[in-house]
Amino acid sequence: MLGSLLFLGSTKLAFAQQPAYFILGEDQFRGVQIYDVIQDVEMNYWIATDEGLYVYDYQNFKKIECKESKSNAVFGFEMNKEGTIYCHNLNNQIFQIKDKVFSLFHEISSEESSSDMSLCIAKDENLLVATNRIIVLNKKGEVVQRSARILGYLGRPFATQDNQIFYPLLGVDSILVYSNQTLSKQKLKTTEAHHLVESMIFFRLANQDYAIELSSGMFYTLDTKSVSVFPTGMMAPDVSKSIRLYNTGNEIWLARQLPGADLLQASGGNIKSSNFYKDYYISNVYKDLEGNFLLSTFDKGIIVIRDLQVREVVRSFSDDPITSLYIDKDLGLLMGSSRGKVLNYQSFDKGLIYNEGKRSIEKIYGSDSSDLIIFDEGKIKAYHKKTRQVIDIFERPLKDVAFVSATEFYLGTNVGIIKCSLQNNQRVIYKPIPNLNSRIYSLAYNVAEKRLYAATSSGLYSLGEDGEAQLIEYNKEGIFPTSRLYYNEGTVYAAERKNGVLWIRQNKVVKVISPEVNGEKELITKMMVKDNYIYAKTSSGFYQFDMNGKLTKSIQQIFGFANKRVIDFVFQKDILWVSHSGGLQQIDFKYYHANLFAPIIKIHKLNVNDTPKLLTEYLHLTSKERKISFELSSPTLRNRETIRYHYRLLGYDDKWQINSYTDNTITYNALPYGSYTFQVKAENQGKFSSLLSYSFSIAQPYYTQWWFWAIVMLLFVLFVLLIYRWQIKMQRKKNEQINELNTSKLTAIKSQMNPHFIFNSLNSIQDLILKGDVENSYSYITKFSNLVRNTLNHSELEFIDFEQELKLLELYLSLEKLRFKKHLNYTIECTNVEDIMIPPLIIQPFIENAIVHGLLHKEGAKELKITFDAQEKLTCIIEDNGIGREKAKTIKNRQRADHVSFSGKAIRKRFEILSEIFAGDFGFEYEDLYENGAISGTKVTLTMPIKRKF
Repeated sequence: MLGSLLFLGSTKLAFAQQPAYFILGEDQFRGVQIYDVIQDVEMNYWIATDEGLYVYDYQNFKKIECKESKSNAVFGFEMNKEGTIYCHNLNNQIFQIKDKVFSLFHEISSEESSSDMSLCIAKDENLLVATNRIIVLNKKGEVVQRSARILGYLGRPFATQDNQIFYPLLGVDSILVYSNQTLSKQKLKTTEAHHLVESMIFFRLANQDYAIELSSGMFYTLDTKSVSVFPTGMMAPDVSKSIRLYNTGNEIWLARQLPGADLLQASGGNIKSSNFYKDYYISNVYKDLEGNFLLSTFDKGIIVIRDLQVREVVRSFSDDPITSLYIDKDLGLLMGSSRGKVLNYQSFDKGLIYNEGKRSIEKIYGSDSSDLIIFDEGKIKAYHKKTRQVIDIFERPLKDVAFVSATEFYLGTNVGIIKCSLQNNQRVIYKPIPNLNSRIYSLAYNVAEKRLYAATSSGLYSLGEDGEAQLIEYNKEGIFPTSRLYYNEGTVYAAERKNGVLWIRQNKVVKVISPEVNGEKELITKMMVKDNYIYAKTSSGFYQFDMNGKLTKSIQQIFGFANKRVIDFVFQKDILWVSHSGGLQQIDFKYYHANLFAPIIKIHKLNVNDTPKLLTEYLHLTSKERKISFELSSPTLRNRETIRYHYRLLGYDDKWQINSYTDNTITYNALPYGSYTFQVKAENQGKFSSLLSYSFSIAQPYYTQWWFWAIVMLLFVLFVLLIYRWQIKMQRKKNEQINELNTSKLTAIKSQMNPHFIFNSLNSIQDLILKGDVENSYSYITKFSNLVRNTLNHSELEFIDFEQELKLLELYLSLEKLRFKKHLNYTIECTNVEDIMIPPLIIQPFIENAIVHGLLHKEGAKELKITFDAQEKLTCIIEDNGIGREKAKTIKNRQRADHVSFSGKAIRKRFEILSEIFAGDFGFEYEDLYENGAISGTKVTLTMPIKRKF
């Protein structure tokens, strides 16, 4: 049992450093009231607000809806051993969060409702709901037990170490106890001298149970076995029924209706109390699995405290901000202020060294070998540690100081460099350096080389013992540092805007590094080297880099001053002192490194071809599933800035790759087939998580396997054979068509040159000769010979000009007209027929049929009309005024019953062949003509596709 108790409010008057913190969800929850926070078994955070329930997976905040909910706000998170989370709203609804699903669990009846509800998980995993009675629910949401109605206030539940649940009752000296699935009412006993009149609030601290009486503020110790309380004689002020108590293990947090929270901690047999975060209204306190303290607020997000021992500021110095820091081996921490003071803060005791300044002390300079502390407050002055006197040195604006020895040093001013020497009588002798008289920005003395390096308005120079100044260049260009030159172990470091950090030895740049943050090059304004790390104040913050320029730590983020402007910093062994816009902060790196924990690593999500996949024990992928993405997660709020992912893909690349915490998606875009093992581990400043491995395979594409090529070869051979057979067949068919076409042409020729036609033509010519009509006989002989010659010539061609076919028809008709004397009259009309080609000998057979079968047996005038028209197709209409097809057929049957007109048969076959070969529609049809109801002739219509010359 603790000995004595300090007053809860007694330490509020004393100065207490507030723990360093950062804000989680500041933008997300601006203007939102956060009521409660809890972490599930997967280390995701569930956040209850007045606008609904949110889950945070270290990457994003996501709102979770429940359709059955009657209001947005939820309260009172409780989680059982299986990881099911319970909460409630003000509409008598109780919800559960199971497997990331938010659903209604139970609804309290209106008779059992209360304006103040609380939830508690008992040892038997039943859920205890406190309203105007105690209702016990099993895991199915069924009521298994309920107490009688309670008149008055039912206090917050308290779980005892022997697995009982205590509920204090208001205004009576009794409590309700739930134990072994039984509800009972027990008297809360105390000594005779004390009478309990109000409700109590119970809590446990340092393995001791306590109670506070809310009306009087009296402290008691609690004996849960005898259900008794014993007064301690101590009082806790400012308590009331509205007080909220949060137990985080070794700490107790008290919150009221006022901003801020009280932290109660056991220390040396006492309970110490400190009041923190007075700028925030604290609505809930929760300690997560990583040991972070999460303080929910109204309107301003969640305060995250990584470590209670890491303090925010030693002092704010709001009335006189600290502008410069220096560590002296004898005096400790020296501070220059904006009002021209030089202060000593040795062992946390404030001491004033100089108080007559006229302007801000921008820099303080010294050396372990020297008794002088040099500063500038309008004039260059020095404080002598032994005599404790301030002496004047020089009346020039001071830019930098470089000590050579205990008594010699260089001053960098706006008009050059001054070499100074301290005499025994404490008088400083100085001498300007003639070779460097331009404006000086920074100095560094290389002890190993006995050489002074100076950053000037003309570039970077070095000055040897001989006094000769030498310009130092990099890539044939001058060097213009953006920060003070820094010397460490034989190397001078110069930070430059263009190239980064240059390492200089013997007047040469021997190494260059380019520190980057989030892929952007950092402009360094001050740097120091310690324990093989570079500590740098940059244009965007305060960082730690390794000696190759790789970011290893964001100091502002880790130690809770991310939104503060860093002014100066300095090391005192393992203590880092930082002056920022919030005040002076002390950082114990030794403590910090001793309390580093190895991180946790897990694969948060697996995508294949941009589609989510379940993380099975082993993943078999098809040959098309070649794009693999692993989304990594290291659940931490404490070390987000320092976590690095080390990963490799065995079977693809055995080399380890490193990504930052935010660059947590590893993608392989086009993996070849094979078996792979993805390995990843998280690193936190040298401490590694366990190695996580995930194996998968990509099937070999079917087109790379032997059976596929065997099938391809077989199909290829079959294809070649089929093509060969098809070509043979097509060639045979083509030959047959050519033969048939030639046969049809020959038939057409025979039709045109049949013996009757030849005999009749020659007989007509003979008749003209006998009559002595030599001129006409000669003309007809010429026409006959032209007809024979052209017919034979055209028979060899597939197409001829339409004009040639027309001339051939006119020759033929002129010879037929000689045969019929004056009884045959014919006309040929053409419309839109230009530049057209047609198959030869295709019109004449139809004209022959019209003459032989229609006009030959016609009495009187014999009329034949031939019309050509070219629109979408070429149309030829042949009309005669003959006896008609029926009479012609009768006459033919009577005269030659066994004869079929081979002229019509040949042209029909030829039309079929032409339609197939030239993929066009060659056709003809006959139509009887009537006059006064009797047949007056025949009309035949020929159609064929148009073939243009051009």
